Amino acid sequence: MGLIDRYILRAVLTPLLLALGIAGMLLLLEQMLRLFDFVLAEQGPVDVVWRMLANLVPHYLGLALPLGAFIGIMLAFRNLSLSSELDALNSSGASIPRLLRPVYGLVILLMIFDFLLVSYIQPYARYKYERIRFDVTSGALGIKIPQGEFVDIGERVTIRLGKVNAETKEAGNIFLEQRDGKGGKTVITALSAGISTTPDVTRLILNMKDGRQIIIDDRGDRASELSFETFDVEVDLPAIAVFRNRGTDDREATFDEIWRFLRTNDRSVGLAWHDYHAGFHWRLIHPLTFLVMPILAVAMGVTGRRRQSNLKPIVGIAILIVYHELLEEWGKVVASEGVLSPYISMWGLFAAFTTLCFVLYRGSVDKARTARIGNTGVDDSPVRVLADGAVDDGSAAGAVQGAVR
Repeated sequence: MGLIDRYILRAVLTPLLLALGIAGMLLLLEQMLRLFDFVLAEQGPVDVVWRMLANLVPHYLGLALPLGAFIGIMLAFRNLSLSSELDALNSSGASIPRLLRPVYGLVILLMIFDFLLVSYIQPYARYKYERIRFDVTSGALGIKIPQGEFVDIGERVTIRLGKVNAETKEAGNIFLEQRDGKGGKTVITALSAGISTTPDVTRLILNMKDGRQIIIDDRGDRASELSFETFDVEVDLPAIAVFRNRGTDDREATFDEIWRFLRTNDRSVGLAWHDYHAGFHWRLIHPLTFLVMPILAVAMGVTGRRRQSNLKPIVGIAILIVYHELLEEWGKVVASEGVLSPYISMWGLFAAFTTLCFVLYRGSVDKARTARIGNTGVDDSPVRVLADGAVDDGSAAGAVQGAVR
């Protein structure tokens, strides 16, 4: 790798990493607030938020990586163009295609990483995220009992907890009613109680203190009473639902699993086949977009010093965002529903995006090149230096003078 290649890579990597970090951080911060609201509303532990955010990182990395790569390449060539370094490099024989060699070396690495990200890492991370979300709502992380409310646990148990101390895991003013199948019931009240569950969250354990137990028979005409200082009660909790298996959605299936499904099934399986077929093509098109991105980045980055265009970077980012939104929210959706073939809705969109990038590239780079040549005002006809030191500039007088000599 030569000096110019290392210089170009340094110019690209700095804004690329900055853009990637800022975009990823903004996306995660926005989602973090929503996750806090969700977990607190479900009365789940706060540390679940960080586990859910960790499983969202691959998803948002897949969104931020193309944008970060585009911004890095575009800003690098824009800075080279504005500082006239691009003109100097072109004058020394390093054309823009030559300057794109190290960029494409980096882009190929990003493309390989993006393929692994969307084909293998994201499916497992998405499934893990959905499983944690299910555990929060189903009570697998702990039974949810609102303070000060009568709550039915199953069909035969009603409980009310007063104010709960989260640090000591104790509650005050306990009320518990247990009903048997014959019509009898047992009512227990206590001033305080320690709260815990068995490791498999199948039974609720109440270590009651300073309370009273009343047992009423099935006819309701006889009751027995018992006062106690300490009394341990175990309550059966409803069975927790088991989370589904991975792979019911194409977004949770790896590339190999999608390929095996398409090979062993046909269109007769219904929408599942179209869903997996669209997911298969999306996992190919998303990484291939990195090969076209430098063309658009250079087209939006190269500009003139005297006639700078601050609108081109904004237009370039808008084109990239619109393309990705159309690819995922329209092309993949209509292919998943079987409305259009992915070769039309997805590959057609990719071909249109590629064509637009090359058109903008030719229009931007060629215009900049012809502008530099046209504004020089210098005659570019060849000049011949004679043996005696005279100069023949190709004019008639110079030719006659050269002939006389």
